[in-house]
Amino acid sequence: MPYRLTILSLSTIHQDGRVLREIAFAAREGYEVTVVGWGRLGQDAPRVTMRPVQRIILPPAKRAIQAARMLGGRITPRAFEQWYWAKPDHRQALQAVMESRPDLIHANEAIALPIAIEAARRTGAKVLFDAHEYSPDHRANTLAWRIMAQPLYTYIIARYAPQADAMITVEAHIARRYEETFGIPHVDVILNAPAYQPMPFHPVHPQRIRIMHHGGSVRERRMEVMIRALALTDERYSLDFMLMPDSGGGYLNELKRLAQSEAPGRIRFLDPVTPANIVRTINPYDMGLFLIPPENFSYAMSLPNKFFEFIMAGLAVAVGPSPAMAAIVREYGLGVVAGDFEPAAMAERLNALTPEAIDAMKQRALDAAKTLNAEQEMAKLQAIYARLLASS
Repeated sequence: MPYRLTILSLSTIHQDGRVLREIAFAAREGYEVTVVGWGRLGQDAPRVTMRPVQRIILPPAKRAIQAARMLGGRITPRAFEQWYWAKPDHRQALQAVMESRPDLIHANEAIALPIAIEAARRTGAKVLFDAHEYSPDHRANTLAWRIMAQPLYTYIIARYAPQADAMITVEAHIARRYEETFGIPHVDVILNAPAYQPMPFHPVHPQRIRIMHHGGSVRERRMEVMIRALALTDERYSLDFMLMPDSGGGYLNELKRLAQSEAPGRIRFLDPVTPANIVRTINPYDMGLFLIPPENFSYAMSLPNKFFEFIMAGLAVAVGPSPAMAAIVREYGLGVVAGDFEPAAMAERLNALTPEAIDAMKQRALDAAKTLNAEQEMAKLQAIYARLLASS
């Protein structure tokens, strides 16, 4: 009889590349998989049961009470617990996890962890906590987040992470930060690499070098830096953005206006595609660009899905001096690292490139993809699953 694995993620499942990889891997490995989260699977997933959780918007009076509880948690942790379990979607998710009768719960991100720990207490399941990034510092460059959310996430990690049976994250510096700050004995690293796909090599056109950036439009990432960098490059460069809009679309519209002002006719904004189609969609491009100023620890140590998707697609990669990304770019020789996060530094590196250099980087990216892929990373995850289930 196969082991029952419940993957819990209070994210929009069909847009979450890391969670989708976990689901696909577990189903292929023969687990009886239940997914608890928002949205839908968004992919063909035999052997997988989806238990959708409804996002419930509370009326204003209840939202005010919840805000008071969150602020009250700075004085007494009990208020954080009241805030957490007063949320209908959290209670709904707890019920769904328990009804799945799991042997193992894979909890994604800190906000889901109390549900997993409570469900495990009631069912005897093991818990793997997948922290993704460093949640106590996730948006610490915004005052409202520091006041309202940072104490909550710090509390959740401090109280619940030590109760998990194992813990993983996306990057080694982040793993060490969790270990040192919260006294967690060991945190494993599972990279955000996509499934291996053989991709064709496209030689660069010397006078038409196409750059891609995809992902979310997030104001705190200061994405305008990439627009200003492109504006300082030679006319042979163009940049396409493929972005999920922010809430309300205000920041995305600001980026579009800035692009028209700074580099008219050289920057386009395309509709996003599903995670499963990203690599094939961006393969015809020449370079992937990601400049993310280190506004907080998570941004400083960023090692996101898009970085590995650039590599899998066979693109040369252009990044700032973000330690984790820069180390891989240099190790494999598959791109350029700017001297700092200012637009001029990136433009200088791009303007110095020859078509021959870009083609060599693109070929090395295709070679690196044979190592930096989900098959390698999911083998590590399978070893963790096996260890936990053997001890259950």
